[in-house]
Amino acid sequence: MPYQIGLCDDENYQLKVNTLFLKEIASKNKYDLEYHEFTSGKQLRNYLETNNLDALFLDIDLGEETGIEIATWIARKYSHIITVFVTGHREFAVEAFEVDAVGYLVKPYDIKKMENVMKKVITQLEKSAHDQEVHEIVITEENIKKKIDCRDILYIQRQLTKSIIKTQNRNYQIYEPISSLCERIGNSFVRINQGEVVRISLIAGIRGNIVYLKNGMEMAIGRTYRKSVMETYFGK
Repeated sequence: MPYQIGLCDDENYQLKVNTLFLKEIASKNKYDLEYHEFTSGKQLRNYLETNNLDALFLDIDLGEETGIEIATWIARKYSHIITVFVTGHREFAVEAFEVDAVGYLVKPYDIKKMENVMKKVITQLEKSAHDQEVHEIVITEENIKKKIDCRDILYIQRQLTKSIIKTQNRNYQIYEPISSLCERIGNSFVRINQGEVVRISLIAGIRGNIVYLKNGMEMAIGRTYRKSVMETYFGK
């Protein structure tokens, strides 16, 4: 699957240059990338409510909202996104690295400097995928062994003696306990309560003891799981 790369800059010309540079870098190094352009922090925020990014090239001076503010919000809510600042203001470097930016490109810069930063981004993405992502698991349904792509799993619910695995296309009904499934599906999920596990990126928000999902569902947070749910979603 291609890495999803966001570019946010309120100057359309600079946005096109950045995208062009990345396409040349990807072609040269055989990176599999998809590009998503944004001209404002609001546009970027709206996109992330229902979509994913793996990395973001973010301008610091965006007019109404600074890139530092946006990056702080992203680090809190979408901690997996790798941020690279692209700016004409060298004086923001200290603040930029306080939000764990991987790189800091000062305009004007050449394609070689961007390539060096992109190599760091790809290295970190590959390491993260290797360390955390479980691509598939094997389950037994009606005495038949089947493979499930973990990236298709939305949530898992316990119903009587069965665990129901909800994916993009269908439901799987198996007798394996949720606790056992949690150990196998990787770090992209969080257990909400005794009988429900959900993909973190599917969470739209939390109010009180209720988790609201982007598909309209609501799940109650179990008392013993509240701390882990809050830390997973909002950060420690």
